[in-house]
Amino acid sequence: MNMKIRPVFLTIIAVFVLQAGGAVCAENLSVQFHSNTVEQGSCHTDFSLNGYITYDTVDAIKNGITAKLKVTFQLIRSEGFRGLGQNVLREKVRSLYISYDVWEDSFVIENEDPKSVYYVEKEGNIIRMVNEIISPIVIDASPLNVDGEVVLRAKIYIETIKLYPPFGIFLYFFDPWNYESDWIYSSSFSLKK
Repeated sequence: MNMKIRPVFLTIIAVFVLQAGGAVCAENLSVQFHSNTVEQGSCHTDFSLNGYITYDTVDAIKNGITAKLKVTFQLIRSEGFRGLGQNVLREKVRSLYISYDVWEDSFVIENEDPKSVYYVEKEGNIIRMVNEIISPIVIDASPLNVDGEVVLRAKIYIETIKLYPPFGIFLYFFDPWNYESDWIYSSSFSLKK
């Protein structure tokens, strides 16, 4: 093999290995929708976050980095395949900040709306506490006049480290500290009683 081709070949293999490794440790959080009810013009959604935050993210938090956990909920029309190409009727975003208090030896979860602070001793209890803080979600659907069925979907983001160009290219190939789920869909339901 030509000496100039060998480093390029090894670099390409290393990129694929690192990218596959990042994908394996990122499949950890998801949303499970339990029920959707409509009462007095509001859509009440009972759900739970399932899974865990990766060890790399927890380690970054313990080393002083504050993680932002954001869950985006969107109410969309259910026409088409999984609502693709349909407009968003309503959106609600819940954001929490997770940090680590060395003196208390516990994780600190800060809620933005309403402003509140929670302490969790073990990393395995972070998601359990997040569920207690943000579930259920209430979305105002009173001005909507939708005859057909609607679907609720959710996406989870965790952001700890943000690198700007040109350094951000490294996180594109291997990023064990940040997480973004796919859209997770509920079953379809009607806003009409």
